[in-house]
Amino acid sequence: MQRLAFVIMALAGIPNATALAQAAAVHIGQRVRVTSAVEATPIRIGVIEAIDADTLRLQHTGKAGDTLATAIPMASIAGLQVSRGRHSRWLMGLGIGFGAGAVTGAILGASSEDDLLFTSGDKAIMGGVALGVIGGAVGVVAGALTKTERWETVPIDRVTVSLAPTAGGRLRLGVRIAFGR
Repeated sequence: MQRLAFVIMALAGIPNATALAQAAAVHIGQRVRVTSAVEATPIRIGVIEAIDADTLRLQHTGKAGDTLATAIPMASIAGLQVSRGRHSRWLMGLGIGFGAGAVTGAILGASSEDDLLFTSGDKAIMGGVALGVIGGAVGVVAGALTKTERWETVPIDRVTVSLAPTAGGRLRLGVRIAFGR
């Protein structure tokens, strides 16, 4: 009877299964973006310093550029995302630069008058290709210098609670949290 009471108290003592699930999906040293429902600053980006049963300790940069450590209660976490790295946007820059250059070159060529060698249509094609290549080159450089961070949300699919007997005649309480993509 005492064991059953202990198990019921243990299950009732889980403060927030969602918070525990989020803590199980991340590791110390990972860069995360935490959305809090009650903090003064609702979104914080930093590196996980420690994870306790009821607190996530985050190391982040403050407004003055100094390094701060903040303890965020698990119960207040409304969302959690893990950084999957920083990536350049050179391909997007190539597309935008080439497109802008090609359209500009085509308009300039088409607005010119015919001469002895080329018609305005010929000039539109040549101007589109020439300025498209130049714009694409500028776009590649600009895109390569632009780094963005890719974030992956930590989803919570299900929480399973299990009880199993151990060799010493005691009960083992287990919480299994499954995450999916």
